[in-house]
Amino acid sequence: MSAATVLRDPEVAPSVAWKAVKKLLGPTCEAWELDTIRIELGRRNVDTNDSLMAKVFGAMTIATSHAWTYDHDVLFAFAVACSGVSADAEALHHPTPEELCWAVAEIHAIRGKKPDEDEGFDPDTVDPAIAVVLHDDGYVVAPDEIAFVQDSLDKLNKHGDSSDLKSEVRDAWKTVSKIPTSELHRRLSQLDEEPAEVQIHRLGDCKLYVAEHELLRAKQHAALDE
Repeated sequence: MSAATVLRDPEVAPSVAWKAVKKLLGPTCEAWELDTIRIELGRRNVDTNDSLMAKVFGAMTIATSHAWTYDHDVLFAFAVACSGVSADAEALHHPTPEELCWAVAEIHAIRGKKPDEDEGFDPDTVDPAIAVVLHDDGYVVAPDEIAFVQDSLDKLNKHGDSSDLKSEVRDAWKTVSKIPTSELHRRLSQLDEEPAEVQIHRLGDCKLYVAEHELLRAKQHAALDE
């Protein structure tokens, strides 16, 4: 399958879109302006709609800069771009926890390694911002992909009985997280409205979201490499 065909997939992952763009236009396109990339893609019969260009620009930002490591809005803009939503300079970006988990997985795919202490998120600027998103959605335990923000989340959850709930959720999640994704949907549907089970459901939703997108991404990579 050609790179142009892969780019026409509305579900294409940013990491795959960026790989396809470089395959189609050559590696030097990393230094091009976004409008130039749009024009050159158009010349190759690729529909350069806003959703695709949001993903291309987001991936290019991750690949060619380090702003995502210290500016939380750059990271958040990339997270919503993963869903095909263009960045808005006049608005604050507010991704879902699921989108943030997938964004971190996509950063790993684009950069070739997971964010770490040497090249990762600033604990004073980015971690607290992600923690606020989780706190607003009622999380007491951070999803696996963004577990590095747990200390920041704990500071926001310092009141009430969240500490006991966190321990209960962590213990339960150790078991539930090992359930194959093919069975996880069924397991989550059996949970009730008890506080700990609500928390497990949230963590499970993030795990499933990432797993489903990873499966799509793998198929897209396979098609691109045909």
